[in-house]
This record gives sequence, C-alpha cells and structure tokens, in this order.
Amino acid sequence: MPGSFLGAQLRSCLERFEHAMSSRKEAFTVTEVAKPFGRGRGRGLQAGVILHRKFWGDLSLILQEDKASTPFPVAWRFRFGWLLGVVDQVLFVDGLPVEVAELKSYDGFKSYEKVQASLYGLLVMLNFQYRPRVSIIGMNEKLEINNWEDLAVNALESFVRSNVLLKNVSRKT
Repeated sequence: MPGSFLGAQLRSCLERFEHAMSSRKEAFTVTEVAKPFGRGRGRGLQAGVILHRKFWGDLSLILQEDKASTPFPVAWRFRFGWLLGVVDQVLFVDGLPVEVAELKSYDGFKSYEKVQASLYGLLVMLNFQYRPRVSIIGMNEKLEINNWEDLAVNALESFVRSNVLLKNVSRKT
C-alpha cells in the first residue's frame, strides 16, 4: 500500500474539511444541498452531528490495515463555495475508497437519501481520484446507487440555480 501518498491524501482531505468548516459563509452541507429532494426520516441534523462526533473513526487505521471502514469528513471547493459533510462509512481497501455507505435507521429510501449518498460519493471521488461504489444501508435493506454521478451533478446544478435565483430576487427587493 502506498503509505506516504495515502497519508498525504488523508491530510489533504482533512485540511480541506477544516478549511470548509472555517468558511461557514461560503460553505454548504450535503444535507442542505439534498434537502429540496425530500426529508430524511432520521432524528435530524443536530442528532446526526452529535452521532458523527461520537463515532469519528481512527483514520490511522486506513494507513495500517489492508481493509478499514470508518466515518470520514470530506469537502470540496466549487465555484459556488464549499460542499462538505461526514460520510457515515467509507470502506478503504489497500488505501482506496472502494465504497461509500450512508447508514439509515429505516428502510424504503427515497430521492433525498439517494441524493445525499450520491453527493458523498462525488466528494470522495474528487478527494481521492477514485470512483467508489455508493450505497445506502438501512435496517434490513441495502441499495447500491448505480447512477450516483448523475444524481450528484443534477443536485448541484439545481442547488446552484436556486441560489442564483434567490440572490437575484434579494437584490431586486
């Protein structure tokens, strides 16, 4: 496993995430971008933030083990600003992020969950230059999202269009 290159990639990912967190005016969460596509049925954003803090993985395992699965913070700077979030689980095999999994406490996934998982897949791909599988895992169901790139790009385009419209309306009033 390419330890020093992977270590540099991990550091870059964490630095991007920290920079995005400190740029709150220009930063948008995956949840915000996915929101127009519906609502999740979990316990809400605040509960999710608390849960992620409790289960933040030991990222050194990615460097030490052939296979490691951990929550992982991701961010990327687009023209409209930062997009950031914490993936519920990223499965790394030999240092490559082979699967992004969004975990849910329920089954029967709708557009919101698919868009959310797809956006995480895009962020992981941009950070690691590697295309992962993207899935949603519920209590009794696992759904692999095969068209996740299209879903992510469409969600970002919709988000940017709606923000441009909002800015134009607020300037006129």
